[in-house]
Amino acid sequence: MKKMLLLTLITLLALPFGALAQDMPHAGVEIVATYMQSGTYDVGAENIEADFEAATGIELELVASPWAVLNQNHITDLTTGTGEFDVMSGEFWIASVYDKMLPLDELVERDNFGGDYIPTIWQPGPSGYFDGHRIGIPYSADAYGIVYRTDIFEEAGLTADWETWDDYLATMDKLAMHLEGSDVAPSVFAWGAAEQTPSIFLGMYDGYLVDADGNYALEEESALAALQQMVSLLDYNPEGAAGLSIDEANSVFLTGNAATMICWVSFVRAAAQNPDASLVVDNWAVAPFPGPGFPFLSAWNLFISEYSENPEAAWEWVKYYINGEQATQRFVELGVGSPYLSTYEDPDLVDAYSHDFPGMVHNLSRAQSVPWVFEAFEIFFRNTSELVIGSISAEEALANTLASWAEVTVPPALVQSAAAQGQQQDM
Repeated sequence: MKKMLLLTLITLLALPFGALAQDMPHAGVEIVATYMQSGTYDVGAENIEADFEAATGIELELVASPWAVLNQNHITDLTTGTGEFDVMSGEFWIASVYDKMLPLDELVERDNFGGDYIPTIWQPGPSGYFDGHRIGIPYSADAYGIVYRTDIFEEAGLTADWETWDDYLATMDKLAMHLEGSDVAPSVFAWGAAEQTPSIFLGMYDGYLVDADGNYALEEESALAALQQMVSLLDYNPEGAAGLSIDEANSVFLTGNAATMICWVSFVRAAAQNPDASLVVDNWAVAPFPGPGFPFLSAWNLFISEYSENPEAAWEWVKYYINGEQATQRFVELGVGSPYLSTYEDPDLVDAYSHDFPGMVHNLSRAQSVPWVFEAFEIFFRNTSELVIGSISAEEALANTLASWAEVTVPPALVQSAAAQGQQQDM
């Protein structure tokens, strides 16, 4: 009898353990995931870390680092084969080590992963690809846009339905007449943040970024016209605009001293609707980013290192962190742009963000990433910054950029990205 009771007890104890083992096949496994130290993406990970560990039994270590440190850590880890990080948070800045990332095609297909991504975000370029294989899963999406004062536009009898930069400039001329004698400028932009100027150029430029041979290049006539048009925007900005930081430009708009602002919308979205920080609450909206170019896209991805000893556990974290529900939550709580259509169609959010969502989705649907390694990006924005303050001409900025780019190699992954997005010169 005692023997039977003992066997029954062992069986009962074994059942939950067996079920646990089946539900938590990676229990006890340790993985390390990296994020940029930003108060957004990293905080979003921290907020769900405990729930993930409880649901999977996986021990997760989060490592948050400043942008430059993060990129260098990834490059060093992957070029040396150290394998310190299982999941890596990055963008095209680390394309030189894309060949060291684990292809994710089979995992994506096996788990029917994807959901209702904005179609362009799920494509090569915004999504990390190498040699035709998916290596990255986007978890954020922010596109350059223009925010505008709806009350001022209504007073002036204007609409923010421009399609080209010529249209936008024509609207600025009308605004300048309407606002004459006031302290309100037609437009404002963070000209003093040198790394932001390429975003306007990319919207105005109509040409390739990589030539047919896979080198950094520009269609010179179109590039020169875009540079000249970019500088002309300064005429519509407040005095001293050439030195404005992002925060300072945002402040100009939030205090009601600009009718439009060219910006990363996520940098101003929450503050603009905060009565303690804004004088434009309920009087602003997101407008289309003009062409013929495209809105600059920021789309952070999660990658899995090919050196990870636990890629299946790493994939579990990728899926837990990246999905429509989490993306919507990060949007609401942290202002992080979502790559999922479900966020922008959420019935609980559509009314509250009616001033924001239509314009944002439109811009995201046109947005593209760029095939520039940081060295190429820095060469360009250092020259456009000199152009903005009048130290060099548009012709000199273009010539200097092309001469310096001749010494920079385009990683194969970024040649492929340029081709996929129509940014490479025709063969």
